[in-house]
Amino acid sequence: MFDYHVHSTVSFDGHDSMLKCAQAARDKGFQEICFTEHHELGYPYEESKPYFDFDLYFSELKKARAAVPEIKIRAGVEAALIPGWLTRIADDLSGRGFDFVIASQHTALGQDPFFGDLFPGRTLRQAQEAYLSETLYDLKEFKGDYCVIAHLGYIDKYLDKCDLAPGDAPFQYKDFPDLLDEILLTAIRKGRGIEVNTSNYYIHGYPTPHPTIIKRFFELGGEVVTIGSDAHSADVIGHKFREARELLLSSGAKYICTFEEMKPTFVPLG
Repeated sequence: MFDYHVHSTVSFDGHDSMLKCAQAARDKGFQEICFTEHHELGYPYEESKPYFDFDLYFSELKKARAAVPEIKIRAGVEAALIPGWLTRIADDLSGRGFDFVIASQHTALGQDPFFGDLFPGRTLRQAQEAYLSETLYDLKEFKGDYCVIAHLGYIDKYLDKCDLAPGDAPFQYKDFPDLLDEILLTAIRKGRGIEVNTSNYYIHGYPTPHPTIIKRFFELGGEVVTIGSDAHSADVIGHKFREARELLLSSGAKYICTFEEMKPTFVPLG
């Protein structure tokens, strides 16, 4: 098993050290994990602007690798893409020696759905479309390297902050087929893929992206896929991975990917 989306206290919102997370992963039977700490250059909320401390990151990574040699511990980063900052983000991450980079979308129109700011004055579908449109723009314009698109559907984790009308729900493939096809094909054509993020099981009972979007990814010829718990504490590493694996198999996946020096290894799911 491989968990390719883990946060430690190196991230501003992490709760456990890399060492504790690595020990928990080993004890749960994981062969490999990747620490993907938050890189939020240009984050629009000045009062809570996360900073990526590269020296701290690699120092803590070295300690965890030395203390838990039984598993592979990969160096990763979750790069939050923001229009107007894409060149600076790419430059800041270039040459850092990461094995794995996640391209994330945490904001749209300068607002983070986590705070509920994107929803007032818009229908849910309008807010979702704004999120997806900005995701597509950022993926097309970003010149830095990345491996997978993270949690495509991040906005829908925060529907409790939206005034929902009857029938409102997390988006599926059928709600934005053209836009989603463009996003998925932008990754596929570059040899990149998607992450199946299991943190959404807590909220909606399935991962992000929505299962219909995962299935469409493989219909379009996608191959690169990782599974990540998005754990911010050691106890939830690997959350719902068995269910995610079964979902991938039923969606047409044949492999799960691990990464070293930004190059994928395809591990048979069977």
